[in-house]
Amino acid sequence: MKGAYGLIFAVFLGLLGGVLNWLYIENKTRDVASVSFLGIAEGVTISPGQPLNGRHFVEVKIPERHAKNLQDFVYLYEDHKTLEGSPATRNYEGGELVFRADHRTPPAELKLEDNEEMFWVPVDSRSFVPSLVNPGDRITFIVPVYTNQPASLTPGNPTADVTEDTAAVVTGPTQEIGPFRVKSLGDRLGTLDVMKASRRSPIQERQIGIVVDITKPEEVERAKRLRDRLANGDYRNIGIILHSNN
Repeated sequence: MKGAYGLIFAVFLGLLGGVLNWLYIENKTRDVASVSFLGIAEGVTISPGQPLNGRHFVEVKIPERHAKNLQDFVYLYEDHKTLEGSPATRNYEGGELVFRADHRTPPAELKLEDNEEMFWVPVDSRSFVPSLVNPGDRITFIVPVYTNQPASLTPGNPTADVTEDTAAVVTGPTQEIGPFRVKSLGDRLGTLDVMKASRRSPIQERQIGIVVDITKPEEVERAKRLRDRLANGDYRNIGIILHSNN
């Protein structure tokens, strides 16, 4: 009989210890400071251009010691009012955090630094995919080399007659001139998804605007070589190499 009482008492002590341990952990967890980040609620799907509203958002609490500098990249939950009504710039699915870099607007105007000059290069859109090239990217132009250049196309003889005998002929070899930094594609000064989210359609994307730092002699020399080639060639035969931004 004493053994039975002892067993019951041991079970009681075990249960009591478990309850006290749970209360201790619950109390400690409650005392841990946390940061509330802005997330997308479960079951919500948002398409680019769709206006954001309060029902799309959910508060995501992360212990402060784990948050570190996350708030430099992710919106705080308290910021959700500032985003309501603005268009989504990409697809969102429930469970995602809302990054600050996602909420962008296309630049309103073209701005050049004092040390920059810009010129446009017409490129046949069939020779590259405009949607995969964005302002800020670095590109190199593949320019064909011509022989029998028509006199009328040379800078020294802009008014000379063009005859069948002097028609430009592509020799086969090409020259790569670059890299250059893209400033615009037509009137597009930002990424395509941001522009579409603002319900704007880009125009004349085959006109690639590139910038040159006039304080760097090597960039100025590359730009001069490219302009000379373009003045004596056919824009339709120009290709593009897209470089990594890493």
